[in-house]
Amino acid sequence: MSALNPARAALLRMFALDAKMVSGSGFTLTDETGREYLDFLAQYGALPFGHNPPEIWAALNAAQHEQLPSMVQPLRPVEAERLADRLAEITPGDLSITTLTNSGAETVEAAIKLARLRTGRVGILSTQNGFHGKTLGALSATGKPMYQEGFAAPAPGFGYVPYGDLAALQERLETAGNGIAAFIVEPIQGEGGVICPPDGYIDAAIALCRSHGVLCILDEIQTGLGRTGALFACSSGAEVPDMLLLSKALGGGMMPIGACIVRPSAWDDRFGQRHSSTFANNNLACRVANATLDLLLKDDQALVRQVAENGLYLHARLEALRTQYPEVIREVRGRGYMVGLEFHRFDERTDSATMAFSSINGGVTPLISSYLFNVQGLMTAPLFNETHVMRLQPTLIAGRAEIDRAIAALEAACAIIAARDYYSLVRHLVAQPMAEMDMAPGTDEVYPPSAPPATPQPGQFAFLIHYTEEQDIFRSDPSFRQFSDKELKNWCAWVKQFGPGFARKMPRVTSRTGASAEGWIMSVPMLPSDMRGPNRQLATEMIKSAVDLAVADGASRVGLGAFTSIVTRGGESVTRRGAPVTSGNTLSTISAVKGIENVAKRVGLPLEDAHVVVIGAAGAIGRLGTLMLARQAGRVTLVGNAANPFTPRLLAKVADEVYDTLMTASCANGRVAGQAMVQVKRMAERLDPDLDRKGIAARFDEAFQARGQLPPVDYTSSLDTALLDADIVLVATSAEMALLDPRALRPGTLVCDVARPPNVADTTIPGQTALVFDGGLIQPPFEVDLGAFQTLPKNLCWGCLGETMLLALAGETRDYSIGSRLSLADADHLAKLAEIHGFAPSPTQWYGRQVSDDDIATFAGHVAATRAMRLGQRQLALHG
Repeated sequence: MSALNPARAALLRMFALDAKMVSGSGFTLTDETGREYLDFLAQYGALPFGHNPPEIWAALNAAQHEQLPSMVQPLRPVEAERLADRLAEITPGDLSITTLTNSGAETVEAAIKLARLRTGRVGILSTQNGFHGKTLGALSATGKPMYQEGFAAPAPGFGYVPYGDLAALQERLETAGNGIAAFIVEPIQGEGGVICPPDGYIDAAIALCRSHGVLCILDEIQTGLGRTGALFACSSGAEVPDMLLLSKALGGGMMPIGACIVRPSAWDDRFGQRHSSTFANNNLACRVANATLDLLLKDDQALVRQVAENGLYLHARLEALRTQYPEVIREVRGRGYMVGLEFHRFDERTDSATMAFSSINGGVTPLISSYLFNVQGLMTAPLFNETHVMRLQPTLIAGRAEIDRAIAALEAACAIIAARDYYSLVRHLVAQPMAEMDMAPGTDEVYPPSAPPATPQPGQFAFLIHYTEEQDIFRSDPSFRQFSDKELKNWCAWVKQFGPGFARKMPRVTSRTGASAEGWIMSVPMLPSDMRGPNRQLATEMIKSAVDLAVADGASRVGLGAFTSIVTRGGESVTRRGAPVTSGNTLSTISAVKGIENVAKRVGLPLEDAHVVVIGAAGAIGRLGTLMLARQAGRVTLVGNAANPFTPRLLAKVADEVYDTLMTASCANGRVAGQAMVQVKRMAERLDPDLDRKGIAARFDEAFQARGQLPPVDYTSSLDTALLDADIVLVATSAEMALLDPRALRPGTLVCDVARPPNVADTTIPGQTALVFDGGLIQPPFEVDLGAFQTLPKNLCWGCLGETMLLALAGETRDYSIGSRLSLADADHLAKLAEIHGFAPSPTQWYGRQVSDDDIATFAGHVAATRAMRLGQRQLALHG
């Protein structure tokens, strides 16, 4: 863990922006390997003359040679006084009284204090999406909740109006102006996305404020001192603000310093007496600031005029790039050397889950910036306030040659995105293995809740997904097929460190009853192999975080897909976090069982005398599927994992439950009771009516064997033995491999594979001696659009997603399908809800291929032959 802000260090490392810079000169940075980079960021505008400007160093060296005292408070600081005089000369109008500070945020704090003291009012009005710093007062004026959450901000007294909206400002001033001390506004919103207001907005806002006795604070911390091609963004304005705030460039890229320059009419001596700072007014920083002004004012502001001219050239080159790649670049904004390049959103792209996920979760411009930095040698940065905008803020000394170089790098990035070659965009990230995230047992949550819970919105759901196999990665990002095995392994480690997030906003869905719902698909970027063993705790923490994100977004139902259910013990680890949870296992099981019923009927295989084998019977779906099928089956065999020493005990418990169910239950929905149920009920009449349910399977086995009958329910860990005379096989394990080769099955065997990844090998079955179909798939009464994550036809979805949507549509408010002991009563209830809302099992398919009528007919012939042979064997045994 880094000793310097480990969270930031991890973020830089993840996006490969952690190169060690060892030298800088002008607009060039050099890392420890000797590679050079063009700096087109300029420390967010704080490096007006680039790195190590010789004129600024000369000023520092002169101060050392003169033995200039740096800090002399409370005595007179000569350089600070000289700086204040010069700022009074160059700022617009009668701005003339300066308070010096050590940073932009501190400058904002000083302005807020002065405004409140001068007016006797408390209210501070700012703009939505604005940015004024991260100390508490400045943070409160920053109109972006993402910065404020968790810091008890905004503090009392702060309010916001839309940026550029004079009518909204006027209305607020007319209704609450007598309580507002000041309106603070940026002439161009920087962090907000490099947003320029309508022409005349700033002048009109100043005039409006003045008419209501409200001070106007113009925050030029980023725009001031040449950045926009003028000494100040407000230089050409007709109105003069009451306060003008400067910082960033004022320090010449070498010293932290800020300045609040005030009109005499807004000044208050009480503020001057009470406000101070140990490091403000220090002569060393002020000497640098004076040298900065020397360079900016030199030759009648030649450098500033050059920025204005080259800024037009930069803007024209970027506009040409936008015209060349209109599907990539949405807009070019800004003035001078303060430019925002807005990329289109990629949420709706179906050719890249990575770009869709990144677009939603703020990763698009970091990805592009990472490519530009690592591959093209161009240093840029995203705007974290507006995650689809890249800031381009070159040093003021950059010329057209540097602009051309930057445009060439941006063109290369745009060409990659336009060609959908996302592999080339991320390849540099996977050149080296990523360090595994440290997740020591007993540590705090890796992904703590990022926002407080929201009020649950009826009908709003979230569903968690992940890659179930490597092929899912390529289905969701086809260009990633270019990965080598090493690169793919590194990519899987990289996305795991990105963590969970929103992946796709699903279109609103409507059930047969007219009920509607909408929701988010959320991604947990791990493969099943990443979720087992030592990584299980990390996977659980990711899933918890995903649930918290959903709850913070107002989800009234959260569903778990695939291994997110297995890892959390069927959802037990993530309940009671603000929204009801479902593992989706119940509807998956219902779908599988109904699918078996439908296919068995089509091929002439009566369930009531069929031998049903359930592989993975100790798991949640296997156990519930056993209970449901046992009511209709002729005989049931439970199969467990031979490698697990606890398997016999686990299967014995399930067998107890099966016997208990068959003793007391009746077939749901008028289905015919199977021979197993008939046999058990008859035998139960001969046994003690108060029979202890614990160990009941063993007593029934003894009773059947004593009468020379084969017990209708048995269990084994020998798969081969169980399959010898199986008619129907339900496969429901959490294994990540193929357990069955359908070519080796006895002719006439029907197999439903509900496991994900599938447990039955994908192969051609000669002569269709066996029939395999995917279980757990649902056909809802609407199309399902998962964008890049759409691995099924749009008329189908997984049972776990289906259950999530069904419960949201039905308005159910409790947890469902939690743990390994799923309720048979809940299954019957959900089966009824599914019928009411129009959810049905999917058409018969296997690995995405529809099972044809010819396949059904051919297989039905094998079923008939097998049944005829078995009937002949029974008759021979009876008359032998």
